[in-house]
This record gives sequence, C-alpha cells and structure tokens, in this order.
Amino acid sequence: MVAPDPKKAACDAIRHWHGLPDLAEFAEQGHGFGDDNGGFGVTYPGDLDEFDRESGEYIPEGFVEVYGFRGPPDGYEVLVPETVYLGQLASALSASGHTREAERVRSLEEQKHAESRIGDKGKK
Repeated sequence: MVAPDPKKAACDAIRHWHGLPDLAEFAEQGHGFGDDNGGFGVTYPGDLDEFDRESGEYIPEGFVEVYGFRGPPDGYEVLVPETVYLGQLASALSASGHTREAERVRSLEEQKHAESRIGDKGKK
C-alpha cells in the first residue's frame, strides 16, 4: 500500500479516534493513540519501549509515526513532523467545535515550532 502524504495520514488517524477532545490531552502528554476499528493511530518517540528500540524501531525527536490499516505489511507508517500533526489536530478540533482544546493544541504547536527554531540555530 502506498502511504498518503503526512497531512492526509495525520487527518485519517485523527478522524478514526472515537473521542476527538481526548487527543488534545494526549498531545500535551506526548502520548500516542491507536484505534481498534481500522488500525489507525499515532506513536510518539516516548511511546516506544525498550523492546521496540532494541528491535530497531526509532522515531526521531520532533516527529510522530502515523499508521493506517495496522501498519505494514498491508498498511502504512509515515513519519510526520509533530508540528504538522498538531496543526491538523488543532484544525479538526476547531472544525468540530472544540475551541478550548484547539487553542491548547495550537499553543503546543507554536511552542514546538519555537523549540525547533532554537534547535536549528544551535546546529549552525
């Protein structure tokens, strides 16, 4: 299966979660989610346990792994910049009338953008 672009992958995972407002809290905690109906979800780097890391799984800081249809071999996994995921989540929350949660996620997105700019300056 061909993986969708990062924004579409994020939107699909968000759309499949049963409690959209919950995702704001998960994002603030840096914690992913996965649904049982279709196998869509998001994994943060901190969600990987020691076994995952020893098995070669790796998600770079500043990214999330978005998967669909339970991941490979029949589905997909896509590395998505965390800020892209947060932007899509904020938009979905806002469109669904969850204004407070959308504002919290937008604030987190802005914080992550600022952190990445600081990190980029340190690399020069």
